[in-house]
Formats: sequence, C-alpha cells, structure tokens
Amino acid sequence: MIVTFHGKITEYTNGDKTFMPVTDCSTLRALLEELSGYYGESFRLFVNGNESCLFLVNGRGIALSGGLDSPLAPGDKIDILPFVEAG
Repeated sequence: MIVTFHGKITEYTNGDKTFMPVTDCSTLRALLEELSGYYGESFRLFVNGNESCLFLVNGRGIALSGGLDSPLAPGDKIDILPFVEAG
C-alpha cells in the first residue's frame, strides 16, 4: 500500500508526501489509526476532523465503498486530500 498526502496535510506529516505502511491494514480506518500512531495527535485530529479530508482508494472516492470502513488490499493506492477552504 502506498499513501500519498496532498496539500496542507503535509504540514501534519513532517513534510512527507508519501508513506508506505509496514503493516497491512484491512480498512481505511485501520490505516488512519496506523498513520496517526506514526505522525501523532495533530495528524489524527486533522484527518478525523469534521469532513476536513477527501479519501481516495485507487482513484475512487470512498462514499459508496464503505466510508472509513472501506476495505483495503495490498497494492492499493490511497490519496488523502484536504478540502479547500474559501472565504
């Protein structure tokens, strides 16, 4: 699995733009827990914030595949993108 971070999220990943997890995670929720353990509390709060991020698994949104409980498989590509704020 390869995780790619986009935009503002890299502020919470120490500038990392990609991450290849050591363990296999069966769901997106489990992957986010692993990443939160690695990057810390500020990362966890940002990605678990109220609709602050868009998650793509193999280029597709997760809304119809189970949300955060979307299944993951070895070789999947996960993109985490912040929603754009305007005002």
